[in-house]
Amino acid sequence: AYFFTDWGYKGDWIDNRVTSDFSNIVTIGNPAYYKGASSWAEAELDKALGYGFITERIRDDMSAKITREEFAEVAVKLYEKYNGAEAKYSDMSVFTDTRNPEIFKAYELKIVNGVGNNKFAPNDPINREQMAAMLYRLVQAIAPGTDFSTEGAPTFSDEKDISGWALENVKFMSKNGFINGIGNNQFGPKLTCSREQAVAVAVRVYEKYAVSK
Repeated sequence: AYFFTDWGYKGDWIDNRVTSDFSNIVTIGNPAYYKGASSWAEAELDKALGYGFITERIRDDMSAKITREEFAEVAVKLYEKYNGAEAKYSDMSVFTDTRNPEIFKAYELKIVNGVGNNKFAPNDPINREQMAAMLYRLVQAIAPGTDFSTEGAPTFSDEKDISGWALENVKFMSKNGFINGIGNNQFGPKLTCSREQAVAVAVRVYEKYAVSK
C-alpha cells in the first residue's frame, strides 16, 4: 500500500493546503513483529501475536525448528492468557541445564517433563508426537473437564510409528482438529515442528477452549 499526507491550516491572513508525495510501499499487517512466516500460517500468526503467543525468542524466524524451551514458553503464555493470571513455580532445582522460569512453570503445570538425569534439554527440537503430548497436557491443565475420549479419531497409515506413550495424545489432538496429518493419511510423528506450526496449533487450542470457557 502507499500513503500520502494531506494537511492544511487556515487563519485570518493565510489559507494553505499541503499534500506530500506518495510514500514508499508500506506493508499492512504484522510481519514486522515476526519474520520468515509461510503464507498458510499468517492468519493464525496474526491471532497469535494478539494473544501474546509469539515470544521474543521465536519471532525472528518463524520457519525455524521449535525447541523444547521455546515451546514451553508458548505453552505457558497460552495457559496464562486462558486463566488471566501468571503461572507459578516453586522449585528450580528440578533441572540442572536451564534457569528459565517459564520451563519451571510448565513443569509445575505438568505440561512438560524432563529427559532424565535432572536434564530438560532446552535446545532440543520437538517432534509432532511430542507437541501433541505437551498440548494434551496443557488442555488437561486449562480444561480438566474436557472429554478426552478418542473414539472416532482418524487412523493414520503410519500409526505404528507413533510411540505408545503418545498415541492417545495424537488421537485426541487429531480428533479435535488441532493437529492434522501431513498427507497420504500419515501423521509423521517423528518429524520436527517449526515455530509457526507449533504456534498455529496453540492458537487452535486456545480458541476452542476460550470460547467454551
